[in-house]
Amino acid sequence: MDNNESGMNTITDTIETVITGIPAPVRKNFIKAFGQLCTAAIDIPIAWLEGRSAEIRATTEARLQIIRKQGVIISEQLEIPTEYITKASSKFASKVIREQLNLDRITLNAANELSNNKEIESNKETQEISEDWLNEFENLARLKSSEDMKLVFGKILSGEIIKPGSFSIKTIKLISQLDNQAAKLFQIFCSQAISLRAAGNIFDARVVSFSGSAASNSLNPFGLSFDSLNVLHEYGLIISDYNSYMHYSACIANKQKQVGGILHFQNKNFGLVPSDEVKYDKTLQLHGVALTKAGKELMDIIPLTHADNYKDALIKFLETKHLELVEIE
Repeated sequence: MDNNESGMNTITDTIETVITGIPAPVRKNFIKAFGQLCTAAIDIPIAWLEGRSAEIRATTEARLQIIRKQGVIISEQLEIPTEYITKASSKFASKVIREQLNLDRITLNAANELSNNKEIESNKETQEISEDWLNEFENLARLKSSEDMKLVFGKILSGEIIKPGSFSIKTIKLISQLDNQAAKLFQIFCSQAISLRAAGNIFDARVVSFSGSAASNSLNPFGLSFDSLNVLHEYGLIISDYNSYMHYSACIANKQKQVGGILHFQNKNFGLVPSDEVKYDKTLQLHGVALTKAGKELMDIIPLTHADNYKDALIKFLETKHLELVEIE
């Protein structure tokens, strides 16, 4: 068995595994997305995909015939040597195959994300994934060749399948335009960002500036200089006010050890427990650099790096507020 056949079997096996373990509304979105994006979807032995498989084969053959016919016409009209047409056709075919391989890998990554999602079974109701969204996603995803970007786009696709509307078209375009420098800076930012969450919503996400304004390089020790922040702002990932604030008092536990909101950091949930019932900061106004709407949509799909120095600084900062950072199991 060659690598291509083995890879196809891997995709098919993963897709079939996911299909059997997710609620009907999510499964419908899964089939719709994978039927459009993935080569393996053509040959999955599932009844509701058979019609789609025939359509894809017929469409593909029709396109090939058109391409061949147009190639002959162009060659005849311009008197281009047949060898040139053959080479150009081969180059075009290679490009199409390369882009489809990118889509196949992204859909496999999305299938793996879905199969590992522990909360998907509770999603009994969901809207249908938008065709406009899928078309835009396909156009952008096919061009992603790096493994990091394939992972990111796989997470975007799985998130949209589970909950359509999680990622706007604007956000997908934004992440697709990031250069290596901006992508690395965004990873550093997300790795150190805390967020205020409740009922599955992100109300705020920011990197806290412990002393002074980030506009005056207060976050430089954590790899986020003023110039670095400007790069993220130019891409629309952070807001322009580098010293904005948000109240995180909802994360402070009451006497019954209950919190109204979760402080999320490094993929873990925390609450804040007063170390002194009298002196603790009851408003907890946290200043720093906040993510935009697009930034908040993307923060959970970015692979995080270690942020031990920032976490140590955060713990010490909270201690000055007479608050202790306690992980919620």
